[in-house]
Amino acid sequence: MHIRTVAEPPASSNINSIGMMPTFITRAVIHSLFAFSSAQAQQQYKQPAPVYVIQPDPQQYIDWQPTTTGQGDFRDRNTSVTPWQPSDILAALLDYPRPEACGVDASSSQQDFWLADFEGAHQGSSPFLVSGHYYHVFRNVRDYGAKGDGKTDDTDAFNRAITDESRMGGGMGSGGSTGQPALIWIPSGTYMISSSVQLFIGTQVIGDPLDKPVIRLSSIARNGTTAIDGYDFGQPSTNNFYIGLRNVIIDTTKVAPNATVYGLNWAVSQATNLINVDFRMPADSSHIGIQMDGSRGGGDSGGGSGLFMGDLTFEGGLIGILFNNQQYAIKNCNFTNVGTGIAVKHAFVLNLQGIHCKDVGICVDAGGNDITGSVGLIDSTCDTCGTVVNGSSQILLENIAVKNSGPTLKINGKSRGISDLIGKTYVDGHVYDHPDVRQKSTGNTTITPVASNGTFLDYTERGSLTGADGRYFTKRLPQYEDLPASAFASIKECGARGDGVTDDTKAIQQALNSNAGCKITYFPHGVYLVTDTIYIPPGSRIVGQVWSTITASGKHFSDEKNPQPMIQVGKKGEVGLVEITDMLFTVSDVLPGTILVQVNMRGENQGDVSFHNTHFRIGGAVDTRLETACQEESKPCKAAFMVVHLTKQSSSYWENSWLWTADHDLDGKYNQQIGTGRGMYVEAREGTWLLGTGSEHHTLYAYQFQDASNVFAALMQVESPYWQPVPQAPAPWTPDSKWNDPDFSSCEQKNVTQCYMQWALRIVGKETHTLALYGQGNWVFFNGPNYGGLTLDGGVNGQVNIVDLQDLSRDNNVAIYNLNTKSVQNMITLDGGSEVVATSAANSGSWGGVIAAYLV
Repeated sequence: MHIRTVAEPPASSNINSIGMMPTFITRAVIHSLFAFSSAQAQQQYKQPAPVYVIQPDPQQYIDWQPTTTGQGDFRDRNTSVTPWQPSDILAALLDYPRPEACGVDASSSQQDFWLADFEGAHQGSSPFLVSGHYYHVFRNVRDYGAKGDGKTDDTDAFNRAITDESRMGGGMGSGGSTGQPALIWIPSGTYMISSSVQLFIGTQVIGDPLDKPVIRLSSIARNGTTAIDGYDFGQPSTNNFYIGLRNVIIDTTKVAPNATVYGLNWAVSQATNLINVDFRMPADSSHIGIQMDGSRGGGDSGGGSGLFMGDLTFEGGLIGILFNNQQYAIKNCNFTNVGTGIAVKHAFVLNLQGIHCKDVGICVDAGGNDITGSVGLIDSTCDTCGTVVNGSSQILLENIAVKNSGPTLKINGKSRGISDLIGKTYVDGHVYDHPDVRQKSTGNTTITPVASNGTFLDYTERGSLTGADGRYFTKRLPQYEDLPASAFASIKECGARGDGVTDDTKAIQQALNSNAGCKITYFPHGVYLVTDTIYIPPGSRIVGQVWSTITASGKHFSDEKNPQPMIQVGKKGEVGLVEITDMLFTVSDVLPGTILVQVNMRGENQGDVSFHNTHFRIGGAVDTRLETACQEESKPCKAAFMVVHLTKQSSSYWENSWLWTADHDLDGKYNQQIGTGRGMYVEAREGTWLLGTGSEHHTLYAYQFQDASNVFAALMQVESPYWQPVPQAPAPWTPDSKWNDPDFSSCEQKNVTQCYMQWALRIVGKETHTLALYGQGNWVFFNGPNYGGLTLDGGVNGQVNIVDLQDLSRDNNVAIYNLNTKSVQNMITLDGGSEVVATSAANSGSWGGVIAAYLV
């Protein structure tokens, strides 16, 4: 692949360059620096945020460490699972005919959002909690005294709604981390608050999307106040799972502009969602929209380990997002009249997609320190920006429209001399061109990458992955704002119990069959046990409540030689619509023949088959026997065969999905030794979009693309199992050639125990075509039982190989951008690890190693 290096602009260039600003610089000086001019043009830009400095210890970002925080007792634990055999339930409950009222007029304007009036929203329960059937999941802030009149202080009312029924931070109440979920409903109105509204783990806040409620910080708020604190300080930020905020306006315009206040603290991790939120701040103020600070309550200063946020707007203020997290995919955000749109304190891998800046000093500032790993900015625009991207490490820019702005990219204070990047790919960092690697590589010899100071690459072939505008297709979270409550059917009205004990298979299947193409099937919070495959027909739309759970049970899922899907989305050859949001899938027992979700169908249009804010949890909670049954060191349970299977004929869109095999217990102190076989297995060829996904602690691999085509991924985050290499992979599983499993045979010649560990990514097969993977974080934390320390290279590394490519050639059109690793010797190998291409030693940076681009 041809690579063209761009030289620095000559002194006569009309590209303006602004040097790095010292930490003591004042606002007045910053403003004057950005009022630069040239002989060709004069342009005054928005003043950026002052230089911010942070030097966190990377060890603070470790994803989990044992904690002494105790959880209370549940009513019961799922120590035994019934029924093992499929069981009948009352026939009357299954007498659920197809609803007659299917012709809902979606074109009429809805005055009220369906959630406010839907009875099914009040049917959620927590089955393993004491008196769990009487526990209130749905909470309207008006029922707790909130007025929403723009005058009354509603702070206490909001916090009462969140803490009612003994809910506590950090999972320290009687419901652990999973047993006390709460959906906080905020009707339209203006809610004045004077201090922080505190969210806890297991809290989903939803405002009215038809008329977003305004949460306005009062003028009497103290300096340093955060309007909404999404960080549950009872746990470290890296344990802040299952928290959500959507459809609200956070307004700080009543606070003095020179005060430092924050709209939101979002120091959270996986399985969280921040969607459709607007931040309003005074222009030219010191206000910050989002910060990520996990230091309160004795936590570390890290900002968490997240996956996704999107569809946000920011007006005014000093900084829109003050980013401080391990990794993220951020999608479709607008910044207007902000000093700095996104200011990166710390990131190992950050993928920014659809970022639109207007009248902004710096759109993306990742140049304040040298600890940033890699940043990618794609499909974005900048209009009247002082600087588009300011960086200090590996940068990817692709398909960016720039208008009336200063430098498109500055690295360490120097302009790279590029401007508009529409239909172009530009990289600053280490680049590998795979054909050259093939020619130069012999045996186990590694190749030195091209260390670029600005490189144009051939524009990524996007195939059928784009919309009409040429940008990668994206899809907003379905909320069905145009439908009334009558368009929804509660699964409990159809006979399902959701109590974690009753076999709900028949009730769920009959409801889905009846509702397809008609009603939206709503799962009130609960644990829905199934003993057979649930087939989801085309025309199905499914909505959960604070991650309603479907769990597999029984002999149907017990044979690893004949694995069966728990959830089967369509059948081969079927075409249509399936949308799944706010759900969680798991297994209730050791079931080595379970594929949790299998997708077989495609849609008429891009993204018709979609998964939003839907997650997978295998073990680690009170609702599964795995919590207590899988504790023996060095003997991980074969809990499930595979998490997700995307078959050849399928096409699907995934946004914000965590495929987690538990490394620790969310609801107690039980040791978790769980060995799920495989993570996500992708054979799909019709179009696959993966935005903000994570796949952790599986035995053989986290992601495997097998002869797959037309795949776009924006952030894939991986952790190796903490218990590996004891036992050595593939144990406890036996590789199955029918599933193209890795056999780790190349490890025999190395005779190194840490070679026998999960592959983070495998791309295999001559028919592979058009894979565009943007941003990977492949992390290794421990070696062996009891969270043993790293044992390779004197404790520096814990794994030999992590990414492998097999049977690929130039024609396959595979591009891997911003690959980051921690504690790994070899970043990329070929042919099952038999040939090493790239090492961390040759690509040092980020959390250990970083490659800006690897091109096939």
